Amino acid sequence: MQLKAPVIVVGCKLDLRDDQQNSLEQTMAPIMQAFREIETCIECSALRQIQVPEVFYYAQKAVLHPTAPLFDQEAQSLKPRCVRALKRIFILCDHDRDGALSDVELNDFQVRCFSAPLQPTEISGVKRVVQEKMPEGVNDSGLTLTGFLFLHALFIEKGRLETTWTVLRKFGYDNEIKLRDEFIPTSVKRAPDQTVELTNEVIDYLKGIFNMFDIDNDEALLPSELDDLFSTAPENPWTSDLYKDSAERNVLGGLSLEGFLSKWALMTLLDPANSFANLVYVGYSGDFNSAFTITRKRRVDRKKQQTQRNVFQCYVFGPKGSGKTALLQSFLGRQPSDALPTNSDRFAANTVEPSDGTRKTLVLREIPEGDVRSLLNNKESLAPCDAAVFVYDSCDEFSWQRARDLLVQVASHGENTGYEVPCLIVAAKDDLDQSPVALQESTRVSQDMGIETPIPISVKLKDLNNIFCRIVHAAQRPHLSIPETEAGKTRRQYRQLLNRSLMVVSVGAAIGVVGVAAYRVYAARRNSSS
Repeated sequence: MQLKAPVIVVGCKLDLRDDQQNSLEQTMAPIMQAFREIETCIECSALRQIQVPEVFYYAQKAVLHPTAPLFDQEAQSLKPRCVRALKRIFILCDHDRDGALSDVELNDFQVRCFSAPLQPTEISGVKRVVQEKMPEGVNDSGLTLTGFLFLHALFIEKGRLETTWTVLRKFGYDNEIKLRDEFIPTSVKRAPDQTVELTNEVIDYLKGIFNMFDIDNDEALLPSELDDLFSTAPENPWTSDLYKDSAERNVLGGLSLEGFLSKWALMTLLDPANSFANLVYVGYSGDFNSAFTITRKRRVDRKKQQTQRNVFQCYVFGPKGSGKTALLQSFLGRQPSDALPTNSDRFAANTVEPSDGTRKTLVLREIPEGDVRSLLNNKESLAPCDAAVFVYDSCDEFSWQRARDLLVQVASHGENTGYEVPCLIVAAKDDLDQSPVALQESTRVSQDMGIETPIPISVKLKDLNNIFCRIVHAAQRPHLSIPETEAGKTRRQYRQLLNRSLMVVSVGAAIGVVGVAAYRVYAARRNSSS
């Protein structure tokens, strides 16, 4: 386990040390070489009050201005995350975007961070020091990024860590060199069946960023161009298994604009706070509300029989070997064999053009068969799901039986929790010999449950039967294609019977009230006539 807290080593009882003994510095030198987390070492005497204040000074300094997050002692260089943060700060201060800090921009930077201007002689002196040590650190326009980074490395080497930390904290960074919580909301308040989507403002901004970093103008971002785009963030957020293989790429590994926007839509759907943080890191200056919109509750969509969403999430269920992964791969224009092994959920995000001419983003989430039980243990697990697909191998009767069981489990969970979802059955591997029993049974079950008959597809023949548009179509009409189990039918019939009974009672009561009122009128008239 790596210790994250800064460490200082203190040699006590300095007053008792023999002058012929090695100093603490000599003793500690090899230890500090082996354990780079040690900030400093110092001797003191509590009895004689020798260097006791210095001990507390260095302890305080180690906490307020630690070395470890900024500087790699072994490599004698700034750490990558520190470089990324300083690069972002440099870009924010380079107002004219000419790649250098002019004298005016340097002075503005100094005032913002240290509340004191730089004199012209001081600016000249700073640039002279940089130019002597690193000529490329200064050009005709001013201090370059290389020079800016060199200065901070120089401050740290000379023990002036407080200078770099002051700069980082003025620009909102914490001790882990990430933006503090007040700059990045850590949670988004929404109902379980509400999701978060990018606004048109942010989509336009991302299109501009895409074009800016598409250096070779091939309408795709290569991995190196993506790394450059995220070089002002603590790390590239799309290197994790969750996002790495989730969008369509060209033969060179480049990400098209559609793939780029699909990844942002996926990250916003799964982790809005992280998505907003990375927007800020790559230069977006708007607030959270201008970046994102929270969708209407899906229960309301179902009542209104339409949805306003632009991003749909579809859970893909099915037994092992049924063709789930192949379906996701085909959505991204890849072969099933291209799928990388992963220990996390597998996602595929891409744009779909339904028959109405709009463009929607569809996110497919593959649910391994072994994870279904743990998924359904959560009452709200289906809340963010806009549609569910159940894939089975149409050649294998047993594969259909497992898919049917999964369909019943999911439908029952939806009925019990109120988070029912439209469902589709997909008969995969249609190019092979079909199982008559599976075909007959799947057709009967779909009819019994009130959903569309199984959709045959063949990934091998690239005959997908317009499956992705059909998924979006089902998600756009959340009141349709919702399966009903036998238990659900029984409950519905009971509610209908109960409602009819209550209606009869209400009508009977109303008739009784009218009868009583009529009798009273009759009695009153008879009494008055007599």
